This record gives sequence, structure tokens and C-alpha cells, in this order.
Amino acid sequence: MNNFRFFLLFLATVSMTFVYSNRVVFGFTIICQQSGNESETETIVDPDYYLLDSLNIAWMFTATAIGMCLGPAPFYFANFLSTRMLIFSYGFLSGISSILYPFADSLGFWPALVCRFMAGFAQASQLHFTNDIVLRWTPQSEASFFFSIMLATSQFGPLFTMILGGEMCSSSFFGWEATYYILGVGTLAASIAFAYYYSDSVEENPNLEESEKKYILAGKHSLKENEEVPYKALLQDWTIWISLLMFTGYYLAMIVYQQYSPIFIKQVLHFTIRETGYFSAIPQFVAIFIKIGCGRLLDVKWGCGPKLTLVIPLLILESASAFSLFLTGFLDDRVWALICMMIFASLHFFVPVICSRTIQIRAVQHSHFALNLNMVIAGIAQILIPLGVQAAVPDNSRSQWALVFYFLVISVVITSILYTVFSKVAPAEWTMQKKSSEYTIYRLSDISPPEPITIPMPKECKF
Repeated sequence: MNNFRFFLLFLATVSMTFVYSNRVVFGFTIICQQSGNESETETIVDPDYYLLDSLNIAWMFTATAIGMCLGPAPFYFANFLSTRMLIFSYGFLSGISSILYPFADSLGFWPALVCRFMAGFAQASQLHFTNDIVLRWTPQSEASFFFSIMLATSQFGPLFTMILGGEMCSSSFFGWEATYYILGVGTLAASIAFAYYYSDSVEENPNLEESEKKYILAGKHSLKENEEVPYKALLQDWTIWISLLMFTGYYLAMIVYQQYSPIFIKQVLHFTIRETGYFSAIPQFVAIFIKIGCGRLLDVKWGCGPKLTLVIPLLILESASAFSLFLTGFLDDRVWALICMMIFASLHFFVPVICSRTIQIRAVQHSHFALNLNMVIAGIAQILIPLGVQAAVPDNSRSQWALVFYFLVISVVITSILYTVFSKVAPAEWTMQKKSSEYTIYRLSDISPPEPITIPMPKECKF
């Protein structure tokens, strides 16, 4: 198949989009679950319904976060499984968590909590698979482009889910339950297709033409299976920690937006459920073009070093996004506050491309561990954020939300400055593999074992 890598990229993106959607869908459908579907038919909600308690809502988000913390663990004790099997297993778990959720919700708090845990557990796999595809299947000249597309699933998923959830909640025929059924079935179908066509080895994949194999592998070092990670050296690297810290700053703002923007727009700015769905989706749509477009530009050689290539778009986009978020809390007009919030989200969602590429360039073949560590940090952030929001916004008022936005602005600014000043965008010494600049021949001897003679390999041969 010609250009098979793009077909594989498409399958991976669709699969990851559904998996991501299964994690964030609860943040939107909760509005319908609490008050009933917005339709001509009046829905009576049980006054003892567990989601009418704000503490139970916080625990639903926390369960998802705990799942994200534990999700990367199987990559290290189930390494006897192929990546193809792991792709299917995580996708199956994610799909089932959504298909079973409406039934679990009817049973009560604990069954629904288990489903939310499963959704978070499955979503924790996505950065690992993204890194694997970029390292194995992406030509060096397309690495940032592939990364940006797969990371755009964090926009594709909410974009699709917010519109789908808004329509289902507004429907007198389907209801919010249909949102989960559609996402669950889509996840299973996409994950099966992705697992079927994927293989760990580019050379052995039967769908690739020989010319594309050579193009993908050009300039790459072979990856050793189960190569031991230098944990101590990696965890002592300042660039890794700065990138993870910037990821943390990103997650704080992103999680607040994705989980609470529907609540803020509906209950604080007083828009309808259908308007809330579309207004929440617009930044996701814009962010897709920004993320993919800037990701492609990162692969272009501009004559500057790799750090400047990453720092310049970071400073431009994050400065504008931080200022927009500040205005969201500062302005009293609900329309302008909404516009500023959408501008913030549209620009801020580019940060993971910078962080992920920095980690991959710095840690190379060991980047999977750092990226999985990032998912643990994201899970911890998700555990703390609902509790923090619960404490900071007890009355759900504009003034309380403004303080939350100001705190997020400070975190964005600080992490961007730390990255700009202290990060090093180059392979670390502990990633260096022995290059084939030398080869060894053995001299036979009748009286001793073969004695090695090392001869330098000519750097360039001209005929």
C-alpha cells in the first residue's frame, strides 16, 4: 500500500480520539443527568440521585484520574504482550466502560465509579502509543507533524463529544445515554482496525512498499526491544522535569477547561445546553488547525537550533493565551468573557506538542518512560483539581471562578519561563548508543582465543 504510514496514522488518530472522548464525556453529560434531557418532554430527576451531590461528582472525576495514574503500569509488567495486543486491550476496556456506563448509572454510585475508573485507565495509554508510532513509523522529517496530529485527539475527542452530547441531550428520542453507546461502539471498531494493521516492526509489515520502508527508516538507529531505561540518569535530568512541569501547568488549565467549561458556560454565563455544546467545541476546532499547522512548521529547517524552533511558537501562543484567560476572569460582560475563554483554549492546546517533542528529543529511545510518567502526573492533577475547584468555587459565582483563572494564568507564565530559560533540546548523554563508526575483526590463533582488532571505519568512502 502506497503511503501506508498515513493510513496507520489515520487509524491511530481515530482510535485515540474515541478513547479520549470516553474519558471526557462525563464532564458534559452530567448537565443532562442532573436536570434531565433538554427537550419538550419533561424529565423528573430522582431527588436522591447520587449526582445531585457535588461530592459524588468530585469522586467521579477523581476515579478517572486514579485510573490515569495506574494506566501505564501494564507496559512494564506485561511486556510479554505485543503492542498490537496492548492497543486492542486498552481500546476494548475504554469501549466497554462507555457501553456499560448508562446501565451502571442506573445501578448507583459505585458501579458508575468503576466505569469512570476504566475510562481513565484506558486513556493513560495514549501517549505511549503516540511515542511508539513516532519513533518506529515516522520519518525524521515528519516527526512533529505526526506528533501534532495524534496529540490533536485531545481536541478531536472533546469536539466530537461536546457536539454529540449536546444533540443527544437536546433530543426527546435518544437522550444522554446514546452518547455513551455511540462512543463505546466507535471505540471498539476503531481499536480493532488499528490493532489489526499495526506492527512493531516496519521491516516486517506486509502492507508497506519497499520504497516507503527505506524512507521511514532513513537516518534512524534500530530500537532494541525491552532496552533497560536508565532511570536514575533520566530522573536527574532537568530538561525532563521542566518539560513535565510545563505539562503540569498545561494540564491544570486544560482539565479545568474541558471538565468545567460546560458548567461555567451553562450555569455561570447562562447559555443553553445546546449553545454550551457548540461554544465549548469551537476552541477545540480552532486548536486542531493551530496544533497541526504549527506542528508541520516545526519540521521545517528554519536555520535556527531545535530549542529556538520550539521556544518561539511557545512564547507567542502562551503569552496570548495567558492574557486571554486573565480577561476571562476580569471582564463582566458574559459575551466577551466567553470569547476570551475560547481564545485561551484555542491557543493553549498547542503546549503538549512542545513538551512531547522536547522529551522525545531529549530522552530518545527512553522517552516512553518520561511520557508515561507524565500521564501519572496528569492523573494526580486530575485528582487534585476537582477537590481544588470544589473548595475554590463553592457557590459557582463569577468572582470565585475569576480567582481560579488568575491562578491558572500564573502557572502558565511560570512554566513557560522555566522552559525558555533552563531546558536543553538535544539528546542527553545517557541516551547515546554505540554508533557503528567502528567494526571488529578477529585474528585466528592456534594457541589462544580470537584476539579482537578494532579498525576505525572510514567516515566517507569515495570511488
